[in-house]
Amino acid sequence: MAVVIAQCVLMFAFVLAPVQDRETVRQSEAQFARGVEAQKKGDLDAARQAYEAALKLIPQRIDALSNLGVVYAKLGQYDKAAANYKAALAIDPNEHDIRLNLGIAYFQTHQIEAARKELAQVVAAKPDQLQARQLLGVCLFQMGKLTEAIKELETVYNAQPENIGVAYALGTAYLQNDQIEQGRALIDKVFKFLPPAEGHLILGALNAATRNHVGAVEELRLAAKLNPKLPTVHTQLGVEYLITGNRDLAIEEFRAELQNNPRDYMANLRLGWLLREDGLLDEAEPLLKLALEMRPDDIAALFHSAQLAQARGRVDEAVKMLERATELHKDFRQAYVLLARLYLKQKRTADADRLRAIIDRLNEEEQKRQPTADKLSEPPKAIERPIKPPQSE
Repeated sequence: MAVVIAQCVLMFAFVLAPVQDRETVRQSEAQFARGVEAQKKGDLDAARQAYEAALKLIPQRIDALSNLGVVYAKLGQYDKAAANYKAALAIDPNEHDIRLNLGIAYFQTHQIEAARKELAQVVAAKPDQLQARQLLGVCLFQMGKLTEAIKELETVYNAQPENIGVAYALGTAYLQNDQIEQGRALIDKVFKFLPPAEGHLILGALNAATRNHVGAVEELRLAAKLNPKLPTVHTQLGVEYLITGNRDLAIEEFRAELQNNPRDYMANLRLGWLLREDGLLDEAEPLLKLALEMRPDDIAALFHSAQLAQARGRVDEAVKMLERATELHKDFRQAYVLLARLYLKQKRTADADRLRAIIDRLNEEEQKRQPTADKLSEPPKAIERPIKPPQSE
């Protein structure tokens, strides 16, 4: 989903110090006016210089701080944009349009949790701010909070059913949440509007959701060929390669994704896990560390990070991660098994015995859930394309 910084020049009242020299105020106003005119003409460098000159004279001008942030955002310098937005909000925390732009700046620099916090504040103060709510939904989706993401995206979609971006985002969230029919209905709606690469990407996701993994690989390979920089395409293809037993190709795809987006959660997690299995701990550690930083309560990140900590001999650290994982997911059998082993290393026999009882119960429940022979032999269902994908030019 494209995120666009507001094009309009923001005109906010600025806060003056108790006593301002009239000439200083006049000069600052003149510089600000020059900045506005330059920004309207698209001369961003001149606008930047003028706003900075206005702020040098009166540092607490909210209007200049905000507009300077917009200029930096348009220049792609989102860190500097965020710094100016934060300075403006320190003066007046109730400037919700500025907070929205701060959330966008964080999103553009892949600071998803920081973006979520700012956007949530905007939505709480202005429930009808649909741009903020849509981006909040996307942030929640990227954080793996699918139920919350769907709630926000549904609100936007119900208000703007013609919004192709939110329909695409909501449909993708439905698929990830195993709401296949709802996801497919939305994807059918937006499919004809998608560029060729995105069309194959979403068909790959549909095939994956219905367990047609061979079909998923075919579609995702086409998407990656058409647009090698398409977000998540290499990650999704890597996951499908793993499922179909192509481990080496999966590693290549995860590496390719991280070349495009170093903060892709799943690529960091999966590649870190695979490299740890290969004994490449030095390369695996920063990947798993970043994955855990991005989703500190994700049980997969906790478990694989605990395995790495164990391999490094950091038993106490591994125990804390596994305890947190089992606290979040009471039926996480693999985590209980590893945690019991580590308790024994720590000579915590009573704790290990307590976990053995839990493991035995989970094993019994798993055996009762085992599918019958006829279900095991049932092939995955292939899907039909909603419409023929648009051809590449």
